[in-house]
Formats: sequence, structure tokens, C-alpha cells
Amino acid sequence: MTFESAAVSSAGPRPDNQDSGCAGPRLVAIADGVGGNVGGAVASSLVINRLARHGSGGATSAGSAAWLSDAIAMGNRRIRAACAQTPQLKSMATTLTAIATTGNGVLTLAHIGDSRAYLLRGGALVQLTRDHTWVQALVHAGSITPEQARTHPLRSVLLAVLHGREDDIAKLEISTHLTQPGDRLLLCSDGLCGTVPAERMLGILAQAPGPAAAAALLQRAALDAPAHDNVTVAVADLSAVARSPCGPPVRVGAAASAPAEITQPLPTVGS
Repeated sequence: MTFESAAVSSAGPRPDNQDSGCAGPRLVAIADGVGGNVGGAVASSLVINRLARHGSGGATSAGSAAWLSDAIAMGNRRIRAACAQTPQLKSMATTLTAIATTGNGVLTLAHIGDSRAYLLRGGALVQLTRDHTWVQALVHAGSITPEQARTHPLRSVLLAVLHGREDDIAKLEISTHLTQPGDRLLLCSDGLCGTVPAERMLGILAQAPGPAAAAALLQRAALDAPAHDNVTVAVADLSAVARSPCGPPVRVGAAASAPAEITQPLPTVGS
């Protein structure tokens, strides 16, 4: 089992795109950068570029929990190194939601922050991740309702992200999921799920003929809403058709133009 996948990314109404994403035959991932127009883009692109490189290898353990957490840890160390090299980036961070397939019908999901993963199965759209945000903690505690959370003034306050610290990986949530024929996966930054209602996302995912069309239609729905943030979408269908694992996944957003390693001085934040 491999992915037939596609990803798109747009700055939306923002002057810059701090989101990054990748889509390949065995890995799809979304990262939403935090820390300013330079810092956020650097953080998300460092992690996605590391994952994309890891996802182009041929290790037999590809897609396992250890394989995915190892790749994310490498990306987190890249953030730490970039902060040490360029002090104005020290506040940068990124969310991450990534799904890899082992090829035997098992998916590994890694998640930190408020980007999301959904599963379309049997006509129902199920959210696979829980936001690591202050308002979600309030919802979980019963202090506010999900409806109140959508407009809460602190809904963007994150409780867990990747920002290059040693304890970041301990906060990463990793789970495994069994697949079924016809499963379709959606990964997105909050530029989509914070703007487009779940019912609308379900309708688009259920009707679109393939991942590329689904991703493009979801992005269009967010931009037309209108979006208030960057919008990044990845859609993957499980397929029994053999696909070559060689070659890196397609990258979008900040990761599409950013180097995998920081080797040159970066622009001053705000420039």
C-alpha cells in the first residue's frame, strides 16, 4: 500500500507563506511555522525538508513509528542549529502533522501543534488529531464548548510545538491506524480547518475524483471563505498500485524554495 497524494499551499491574504508541506508515495506532512515572516518559514521548511529527505530513502523500516520520530527529531535539531547560528530566529517554531505508511496497510501518524489530520471513510470525516492549544485544553476540561472554542480570543495559543528544544519530541503524539480500501486522508494547516466548516470539507473530499483535485478545491474553498491565514492542504488516497519509493516527495510552501540546511545568513526578521 502506498499513497497517491498531492499538496498545495498558498500565502492567502498574508504577505508571506510560513506553511510548508510535502506529499509522496509513502509520506505526507504539513507544518505551520511560528515566529514571524522569516522565522516561521524557516522552522516549517527545515522540518519538512528533513522529512522529505528521509522519505526518499529505502529503509525497510520506512513508515514505522521509530522511523518517523527519528526524522522529526532530526528536523527539530535543524531548528536548534539555525537558532544558534542566527539569533533573531530564536523564537521560531512550527507545528507538524505527518502520516507515513509502512506499506502493509498500517499508517503512522505524528502530531504536534494545531495542524490537523482527518480520515474520510464510509462517507464520514473523522478528525485523527487533537489540537495542542489552550482552547482545546479548555474544551477537554469542559470549561467551554467546541462552538465557543471556534471564536475564543486565545484559540491560537499553542501548548506544544517544535522549537529545537530537547523535550519537544517527548510532546509529539504518535499513533498507528489500520487502513481500509477507499480511505482518503486530509492534512491541513488551520488556514483551512479554521475557516471551512467540516461539513464543507467532507463534501469536497467525498466528491473530488482524486487527491490533486481535492486539494485544489479545498484550498479554493478556504481562499473564498475568505481565509485569514496561509492555507496548506495535502490529500492522500491509499493505493495498492506499486509506486517507486525513490525520489523525494513533492514540497510546497516555504519548503519548496528554502534550502534543507541553513548555510547562509538569513534576512532580518521583518525585512
